[in-house]
Amino acid sequence: MSANWFKEKSWSISGNKANDSKHLASTNTIIYPKSTQDVAELLASNQEAAVAVVCGGHSSSNVATWACFSEAAGKDDSCQDDNTIILDMKNMASVTVDKKIMEVTVGGGSTFRQLAQVCADAGGALPIGTGDTVGVCGYTMNGGLSGYFGKRLGMLGQRVVHMEIVIADGTVKNLTPESSGEDGNLFHACLGAGSAMGVVTSLTFKMEAAASFSTGGSIVVACGNKTSAEPFLKRALQFMKGSVLPTSSCSMEIVIVTDFTMIINFMFYDTFTENTSSFIQQVRDDAKACNVPIVADDMTSFKTWFEAASSLWDVIAGLKGDPLVRVDHCIGTRSLPSDEVLDFVIDTWVGDYIQKAPLSLVEIRSLGGVTKEGSALPSGNVNALFFADMIVSYDGSSVSSQEKSSIMEDVHRIIVDAKKQGELMVDFSGTHSQSDDPPEIISKKRKECFF
Repeated sequence: MSANWFKEKSWSISGNKANDSKHLASTNTIIYPKSTQDVAELLASNQEAAVAVVCGGHSSSNVATWACFSEAAGKDDSCQDDNTIILDMKNMASVTVDKKIMEVTVGGGSTFRQLAQVCADAGGALPIGTGDTVGVCGYTMNGGLSGYFGKRLGMLGQRVVHMEIVIADGTVKNLTPESSGEDGNLFHACLGAGSAMGVVTSLTFKMEAAASFSTGGSIVVACGNKTSAEPFLKRALQFMKGSVLPTSSCSMEIVIVTDFTMIINFMFYDTFTENTSSFIQQVRDDAKACNVPIVADDMTSFKTWFEAASSLWDVIAGLKGDPLVRVDHCIGTRSLPSDEVLDFVIDTWVGDYIQKAPLSLVEIRSLGGVTKEGSALPSGNVNALFFADMIVSYDGSSVSSQEKSSIMEDVHRIIVDAKKQGELMVDFSGTHSQSDDPPEIISKKRKECFF
């Protein structure tokens, strides 16, 4: 049963586990709570048990879902760890809204698709992620960021006005930004390390008006190969550095896929006063100068916050494998990136894995704005101005065991090289890092990235 549950619940399997067949061996207890009281009673009566909480199942490391197999707890092949409990929160997926005060409350099992639809119906907006089946609470509690909306709306954790959490002894805590003493510390800690603090059963967010989003769109450039892509990417990054990173009124995201097509997304907020087409003209000129064709150009394709928020749902749904294998890593800077950092992104971060793992992509984002001006959360994301991630993905059934190992070796070399760049924060985002990496990779992560 656990193997089937894992396959259904996990959007992907970690690349560090792709060659591990042990995960089919044994099972642990899976429980589906329906209320906060259910969670409280379970924790109170199972004080010695390890507990994993699963909502959307999108962790690239399978942090919670892998717990359904005894080997995940460090047992040898002959041992069944029957003292691990997995809470599948799917039955606590309510979303309710109070339009008068522009607040929306989600249950511990809610996803971004549910939240986005309710927000849109209420005329609201939130800085959500782009994956529709991602769990709202897990994303918020583990340093979630929003490349599309964060510069105007901040991080999702910065908009939490109420949290209901069950701590290890079964006590139910209701916390707010005004909580003091130990409760205040717990509220703050949860907005970056929440998965280690207890079971979050509901969150309430303060929405912004949907009109905070003005318009958005994309330029798509078909570079064809890395040789053609590099000079254009260099110019595009300089445009981001000089024109987008210094302002809070718009954001820019460069997505590079395996055939070196670049999708450059722009989001403009209600604070943007220039002509959008004129603003991004330099990107068009750079494509022409580099002799790479623009195959799509529409700066008004996203007319509402919801259209922008849901724009990648179909794309993400199309990423499939048997299983889909995935590894996430990220780098970033607290201030404007140096030219040396941008060269590292071009020459090294966009690595050979992008062709070896044919569902991979690189995302380069502008952050900062309201996020950096808002409350300081215990998450590295709140400090980042410039951000790049690698999402290394492939269909596990089409890649040999040797090729899987080769891909991971390439990725780990890049991470080691990234940590040698003194300006870079590396794997500082709880939602864009690989916590199941080998110890020699994890041990070299710089602690200052998280504060």
